[in-house]
Amino acid sequence: MKKQALSSFDRAVFNISSEFSKIPNYEKVLEDEDLKKLHTFVAVGIMSIHDAITIVYGSFIPAANKLVVNTRDNIQKSLFKNVFTSVNYDPVIIQHDTIRLGYVFVFHKFEVFVNQLIDMLDDLSGKKAVTVREYAISKFRFNVKHWYKNKAIHLVNFISNCTKHQDGFCRSDNASHTIPEELNQVPENHKIIRTAQQFKSDTNALTDQITSLIRIISLIMTYQTAENSLKNLSESPIFEPSDDLIKSSLLILENSIRNLIRYYEQ
Repeated sequence: MKKQALSSFDRAVFNISSEFSKIPNYEKVLEDEDLKKLHTFVAVGIMSIHDAITIVYGSFIPAANKLVVNTRDNIQKSLFKNVFTSVNYDPVIIQHDTIRLGYVFVFHKFEVFVNQLIDMLDDLSGKKAVTVREYAISKFRFNVKHWYKNKAIHLVNFISNCTKHQDGFCRSDNASHTIPEELNQVPENHKIIRTAQQFKSDTNALTDQITSLIRIISLIMTYQTAENSLKNLSESPIFEPSDDLIKSSLLILENSIRNLIRYYEQ
């Protein structure tokens, strides 16, 4: 029997579950109510994004396509057919608008999920002078809101922004942000047009970034906690040279985080 391919949703859940399973005594750890809450939030968040993609691709776009056909039929039968023809009105714009709005819908779900996840991680780690979001910027120059640094996220975010702020025209509202290579050939005076299949591919690629984001953010939080502990330890009168092993471990972790960020921002 042919093995069923993993969906984007299943792949994301599987990857994140694999990361969680690396935690020593994972089942015991899950007895902690806060960690169980985090685990549940991640699973539900991924499902919510996946559901948004499914609704747009499986319901909204087919409904728009049906409306295009019906509208064309109505125009052909209309007393005002010549008027519609004279202004070059093509009902296919209904489909294009629907797909672009789908990018807005899905990216909103994604952005809210990431922001809430970071806030939750901050809450779980206890009160700190610097939040993990701020620490990521100051220590690693990693700003999770700089979506343009990740190819897959940038594409969906760019189309979403163009839909909201440029009426769908392919225009960047920030000179420092390049136009995604998938849209390089679209003139500024043309609206972005993506097919239903491209929408599905683009948004699935977006969800594939969730695992990398969670890994980077959680490791930065771990590094921040360890660095604070080392600082407190070094100020202790019982600090010993053997504690340099902690510094060595931190350096290894720091390099791992920087490598993950480089890969994420390719």
